[in-house]
Amino acid sequence: MNIKTTITGIIAVVICLLPALNSNAVGTTVNDIVSEVSQTTYRNYLDNTLYTHSGDDRGSGPQHDLARDNIYSQFSGFGLNTSLQSFSYSSNTYYNVVGVHPGTTRPGDIYIVGAHFDSVNNPGADDNGSGTAGVLEAARILSRYSFEATMVFVAFDREEQGLVGSTAYAQQHSTDNILGMISLDMIGYNGSGSNGARIYGRDSSAEIKQDLADAISLYGNGLFAVDSGRLDASDHAPFENAGFQACLLIEYDVWNNPYYHTSMDSVDTPNYIDYAFATNMVGSTVGFLSDSAVLIPEPATLLLLALGSVMLKRKRRTSSVSIYHFSA
Repeated sequence: MNIKTTITGIIAVVICLLPALNSNAVGTTVNDIVSEVSQTTYRNYLDNTLYTHSGDDRGSGPQHDLARDNIYSQFSGFGLNTSLQSFSYSSNTYYNVVGVHPGTTRPGDIYIVGAHFDSVNNPGADDNGSGTAGVLEAARILSRYSFEATMVFVAFDREEQGLVGSTAYAQQHSTDNILGMISLDMIGYNGSGSNGARIYGRDSSAEIKQDLADAISLYGNGLFAVDSGRLDASDHAPFENAGFQACLLIEYDVWNNPYYHTSMDSVDTPNYIDYAFATNMVGSTVGFLSDSAVLIPEPATLLLLALGSVMLKRKRRTSSVSIYHFSA
């Protein structure tokens, strides 16, 4: 068979297959993935999926279950292995929403990004619709790609009552090989315009805190990070209690938020939520997860690599035959 004709045929097949195999994936970098984080999509999740308008109540109102169901539907629509993890609190049953994107070569190695979707009987636009919308946006993008390690996206419930949902999750998964956990909690208020992010965690989580700070520098589009020490008041803490590295990513102006735990924590409050800032916080998280879980080439890229291998083997085989014939 003519080798040149064979290779030409293989190239033609690959070119025909590329559109079906996501041509954008060929040569994809982490920067490319981060660039897919969309302010428009993030805002749609926060404004239209999570019940964050004036009068809404994700604490004990009807919007609580509606938001939970919407999160489940979104995770499922992304193709994640989606489930509800039940736990008990005050004689009632509540649920964390869990979406799993299995790793390709190291499925037992796990990275988690989570946010609590409950509120203090208010719209909870910043606390914590902003973080939950961030988890949804991260899941939307990252679910399209293959990674060595597993990613788990979790919307925790009953954080406001003492980290109940995240404690239940961390205890149930205490024997998992969780390599890192990020809690997104209040990432939408940028009142001072500083574009700063605080990272909280214990000394035992120093490595993941530094990795997240590096990701903010690389992928945050102008954000800066401050290691603010230890704070056990968000969903990362139960994971640290269980011996895992975990940290909290939160807005720099959190302690100056005038609408914290009030009815004005709403997307309807003028000049309150900074969607561009929040989107950059999500981009930083997506970059961290992509680097940590390790991006794997998509099928189109693998086909091209296989083609190169075939060509190299053919060349070696031809050279070997030619030399043998000359010696004879």
